[in-house]
Amino acid sequence: MTRLPRPKLSARLAIAIILVVIASFALDQALRTLIPPPPFLVAQRAWLVDAVVRVARADWAESEGPAVGHFLEVQLQPEPAFSQGGSSDRFALSLQATLAAALGKPVADVRVRAETFSDNFWERSASTSMVVIPRPPILLSPQEAASDRWEPERFDRLRGLLSAEEVEAGRTSVLGRLDIAVRRDDGRWVVMNPRRTSDARWHYMRNLLAIAGNLLILAIFSIWMARSIIAPLSRLASAAERMGREREPTLITGMRQPEFAAIADTFNAMQLRLKRYVDERVQVLAAISHDLRTPLTRLRLLAEYVPDEEQRIQLKANVAEMEAMVADALAFMRGEVRSEAMEPVDLAALLISLADTRKDMGEDVAYEGPDHLDILCRPLAMRRALDNLIANGCRYGGSVRVALRVEGDGVVIDIVDRGPGIAPEDAERAFAPFERLDSSRSRETGGTGLGLAISRDVVRSHGGEIAFHRGTGGFTVRVILPGAIAIK
Repeated sequence: MTRLPRPKLSARLAIAIILVVIASFALDQALRTLIPPPPFLVAQRAWLVDAVVRVARADWAESEGPAVGHFLEVQLQPEPAFSQGGSSDRFALSLQATLAAALGKPVADVRVRAETFSDNFWERSASTSMVVIPRPPILLSPQEAASDRWEPERFDRLRGLLSAEEVEAGRTSVLGRLDIAVRRDDGRWVVMNPRRTSDARWHYMRNLLAIAGNLLILAIFSIWMARSIIAPLSRLASAAERMGREREPTLITGMRQPEFAAIADTFNAMQLRLKRYVDERVQVLAAISHDLRTPLTRLRLLAEYVPDEEQRIQLKANVAEMEAMVADALAFMRGEVRSEAMEPVDLAALLISLADTRKDMGEDVAYEGPDHLDILCRPLAMRRALDNLIANGCRYGGSVRVALRVEGDGVVIDIVDRGPGIAPEDAERAFAPFERLDSSRSRETGGTGLGLAISRDVVRSHGGEIAFHRGTGGFTVRVILPGAIAIK
C-alpha cells in the first residue's frame, strides 16, 4: 500500500490555523448553548408608555421595597443613578417628552437613558436588551433593526408635517440598555428597566471561559506545531554534535516532513563525503607508515654494526623516535580511540593506578579524591589521555598532584604541577598536532607533539573538554567530563 506524501510545512501551518479557527468557533457555539446570551424584550412603544404610566401612578409603600413586574424591574430610589440621554439620545428625548405628556409632569421629573445596541458589546453583556417597535406585527433583520424603517414618515418630516417626537415614535429602536425614572410627589423616584431573566455571573463566566478556552486552543496548537518543527531540528543538532565526536557517520532517518527529509539527506551525504575524505588520507598515511617501517628496520640493523658505541646509541634513539612519531601520527589520524566500545570504568581506580605507576618510575605523583567513581568511557583511550597529561606534568613540572571530584552533574579531574605552564595566548596552539612550545618543550625532552592533541581528542569524544588554569598552587590542566557518562 502506497503511503501518501506528507504535506509541506507551509500546508501544515495553514491546516493548523484552520483547525484553530474551527475549534474556537465550536467552543463559542458550545458556550452559547450551555449559557445562552441574554434575551431581547420586544415591546410596542405604546405598551411601554402605558406600563410606565401605570407603574409611576401606583401607590408604593416604602416598606414594600423594590417591586418586580413580569417585564420590568421597578425600584424606589431617592435619586436615579443615571443621567438623561445616552448614546441613543434622540430616542431618550422623544420617550422623555412622551412620558412627561402622558403623566402630566414636567420634563425634568422624567429621566430616560437609552444606550444603542452594539453587537460587539451588548450582546455579550448580562443585561436584557430591548427592541421598541412602533406597531406589531413586524419582521426585523439585523440591518433593519438599527436603521429607519418608515420612509413615508421621513418624507412627512421633511415636509414639516410631523414633529421630531412623532418621527422618533415611528422608528424601530434596538437598545442595549434602557433606564426610565419618574419623580413621585414625595420626591422619590420610580426607576424601571427590563427584567433580567438569568444570573449575570453566568454570562461573565461564559466570557471568561471563552477567553481561557481560546487561549488554551492556541497554546495546544502552538505547542503541537513547535514540537513538530523543533523535534527534527533537535535530531539534526544531535547528529551534528555526534559527528564532531564519533568517527562513524550518524545517519538521520525517519524524517517525514519533506523539508526536513531534504535537509537530512544532504546532511547524510555530507557525513559520508567527510568520512570518505578522512579515510582516503588515513590510507595514504598508513601506506607511508608501512613503507617507512622497512627502511627504519634496515637502519636499526645497520646501527648494530656501527663501531662507535655513542653513535650507535644515538642512531638507535633517532630510529625509535621516528617509529614513535609514525605510530602516534597513524593512531591520531585513524581515530582508534573512537572505535573502542564504551563500558563502565572505575575512574578513581584508573587514576590511582596511573599515579602508582609513575611513582614506581621515580616520579613524584600524588592522588586526591574518592576511592571509587564509576563512569562510562572507552577504557584504553581514557587511560592513554590521562597518562599523557600526567606524563607532561612530570616532564615539565616536576611533582604532580591529581585531584578527582564530582562537580554538579559532571566529573572534574585537576592535574596540577609546579612547572612554568603554558601562557594563555599559547593555550590553543599547544593542542595543535606536532606542535612544541619553545618555552616549555624541546626535542631533547622527548615526545612527538601529539600528546595534548590526542588527549583532547579523547576527552572531546566523551563530550568533555580540557582547559588550562594558572593559580597560586601551580599550573593546572583541568579535564571536565559530562554527567551523562557518570554512573550514579
